Amino acid sequence: MTENVAEWKKNEVSEISSKIRESDVIGIVDIEGIPARQLQEMRANLRGKADLKVSRNTLLRIALNEAGVDEEFKKYIKDQAALLFSDINSFELNRIIEENKTRAPASAGDIAPSDIEVEEGPTQLQPGPVLGDLQKAGIPAEIDGGDVVIKENKVVKEEGEEIDALLADMLSKLGIEPIEVGLELKATQEDGVIFEPEALEIDEEEYRDKVVRAYQDTLKLSIEASYPTEETIGKLIQKAKTDSVKLGYEAEVLEPDILKDIISDAKKKAGSLASSLGSDFETNENE
Repeated sequence: MTENVAEWKKNEVSEISSKIRESDVIGIVDIEGIPARQLQEMRANLRGKADLKVSRNTLLRIALNEAGVDEEFKKYIKDQAALLFSDINSFELNRIIEENKTRAPASAGDIAPSDIEVEEGPTQLQPGPVLGDLQKAGIPAEIDGGDVVIKENKVVKEEGEEIDALLADMLSKLGIEPIEVGLELKATQEDGVIFEPEALEIDEEEYRDKVVRAYQDTLKLSIEASYPTEETIGKLIQKAKTDSVKLGYEAEVLEPDILKDIISDAKKKAGSLASSLGSDFETNENE
């Protein structure tokens, strides 16, 4: 930075670059459209897990450059960006960001993040001019028994469509909050690796099941291959004992552990033979 640069900018860059060097994970988030009050709430919710730093995009890029961050990472700084500094892994950081998102009423000009649907049923609205406004906004409303009701389920805006002022006002009156408000993660960098949000969105239960299955398959393979590890040694010893007893039994080796099985088996065979002979003897007598 040149000598003509304001002192506060130098201090800002120095502070940010220091935080970058100290942090295990750096995230770039989009904060566009988030009201100041909700941004403060999000900052508070992240306390102890991540620090949010809002600054000019130019200063953020300079700080990343001074901290030696990969040039590729800087391309994610656009629109209204901010940096996140954290020591938790990228997957956990993404999960926390998603959990902290809230719903908010729509404003004129907002883009529907998904299909916006009004549902059939009564409303809390009183009959009057609002009925005409609802109908003008494309909401199928009518008076039923002195109450304003929605006649049927209807998608009033499809995903990606712009919400006009009248519809935004009517949705607010109906208590519908279609806009998701929260930090929008653009990318993280961890151990020199850049993660985009799509790579961080995993089904935890499915992932846990895969890990368990992989562990079980590995354990089974290790036992079949007689590969001793801390986890398999007990089962291998038990398997070896079982196999040796089985082999000794078949070869009629008179070892104590095997002898009792041979005697037990002989008793069973003798009992079965006696039972069979007794049955044949009774049959011959009857004849």
